[in-house]
Amino acid sequence: MKYMKFWRLVPAVMLVCSSCADYLTLEPDNRTVEEGYYESARRVEQAVIGCYVDLRRALLSNHAWLMYGEARAGDLLVEAAYSPYVVNQALTAPDYQLIRLTDWGYFYDAIKRANDVLDIVDAADAAVLSADQRNLYRGEALAVKSLTYFYLARIWGDVPSAEADDFGQRISAVEAVERAAVWAREAQGLLPWRLMNNDGIESAALTAIRFNKTAATLLLAQEELWQGRGREAHNLLEQTFTADNVDSLAGFGLSMGTDRRVDIPNAPLSGSMVRMSLDRLNAIYPEGDARRTNLLTISATQGAATLIVPDQTVLELLKLAELPLLQAEAAWRAGFLDKARNHLVTAAQGATEDYINLPAQAFADALLLERQRLLVGTGQRFFDLMRFGQVSRNIPALDELAVQNGAAYWPVSARGISGNSWSQNSYWSR
Repeated sequence: MKYMKFWRLVPAVMLVCSSCADYLTLEPDNRTVEEGYYESARRVEQAVIGCYVDLRRALLSNHAWLMYGEARAGDLLVEAAYSPYVVNQALTAPDYQLIRLTDWGYFYDAIKRANDVLDIVDAADAAVLSADQRNLYRGEALAVKSLTYFYLARIWGDVPSAEADDFGQRISAVEAVERAAVWAREAQGLLPWRLMNNDGIESAALTAIRFNKTAATLLLAQEELWQGRGREAHNLLEQTFTADNVDSLAGFGLSMGTDRRVDIPNAPLSGSMVRMSLDRLNAIYPEGDARRTNLLTISATQGAATLIVPDQTVLELLKLAELPLLQAEAAWRAGFLDKARNHLVTAAQGATEDYINLPAQAFADALLLERQRLLVGTGQRFFDLMRFGQVSRNIPALDELAVQNGAAYWPVSARGISGNSWSQNSYWSR
């Protein structure tokens, strides 16, 4: 079986590398998991944790998740020398750190790790993994793989497959999201609402940093909506979230901590690193909007606002606050406007706007605005503009012709297209 060339995760999550290359690239590799090592559930769990380690590297190195999201959209300013290039859409500028953001290697590391876990789980017998452990670890690997392909498709568009059946072949952005949704749906059926600690007790802390049923459902709903499948997203959300499980819901975020190989921020949304200009603040949150002070600390003397983050040890990617927003969008796209309005009203507690009588033609703008307000810091803003067809309307440097030619996607690093048949995204090949 063909595999990617990856940095390896060894027991106790000690990180080592086989070379000192600055960038990762897509290359076949015949290495396999050492036979006989995964003879205990604890060791299999270590492999699962490796999936999250690689995903964290992909999204936190160089504040990538914000550069792909709010920084590129101009909502948040990141204290980094390459930030102006991102804000000005100069994504091919000759800056070392910027070039690292165009490399998709860490994302493929996460996929490789997830596929390894799936092989390990499939090969483990009943003496190694219980049925619950098998479902949990398989569900987590599938969810990480789904989320990773979803990022790849939204960042780069067409991407190489990392699957054994068509390894290295070009798959379209549409196909990548279709595959991601299949994996997310399976994960959603396998994962528990809450994860247990080693003592068999439900752990809110553990549930917050590993995939659970709520998070997998939120991810799947996003992917269904990205594909224009509003009815399917609506049915999914209606069937999954009921009055019986309202107390079991939990989002998903990445656990912070030191990485021995990659320099990542321990407090990724700290005020010293991430801020919002007062002009942007006033445009997004008008006077009287309760979220001005609930979500941000405003400093007139510094001319900026910073995000209020109750727990800097977790970077939230799939927030519970997104659930009513997804319910509103799914209901609207499925043709249930009254239900969509009610969900939007629920989501927008503290807004100055009254959405209860919102006309259908104004719904998209209102929903996009509330997503901008409530999901700040999660890295979704630019992707939302893409999905709603609003990039050129909100990003002055990218007109409609540029977007049609692929400007919304990121260029691929030179390493990513070196030594293979891959080509640069059309807009950035000029």
